[in-house]
Amino acid sequence: MTTTLVHPNIENLQQFSDSFDIEKLLQSDGVLPWLLANGWNYDDESCLIANIIDESTSLDQLWESDEFDFTDLPDDKIKKLNQIFEHFYL
Repeated sequence: MTTTLVHPNIENLQQFSDSFDIEKLLQSDGVLPWLLANGWNYDDESCLIANIIDESTSLDQLWESDEFDFTDLPDDKIKKLNQIFEHFYL
């Protein structure tokens, strides 16, 4: 199975339009728009994950986070996160 990373845009985030201001979110440099555009729910877990990614300076720091155990996520979410990590850290 191939996973395709979808870049955040108005069309991809339209389904969440009642939850937040899409235009403001798309202006963010953070990772939350990437998570939402790739099928993550707008919830406390995805906000925490986005915050950890935004604050981490390396992949090692991210995987060793005390705030969240990334290895407990389902394989499909880990694959999507790996693509996002590569974009932000490589």
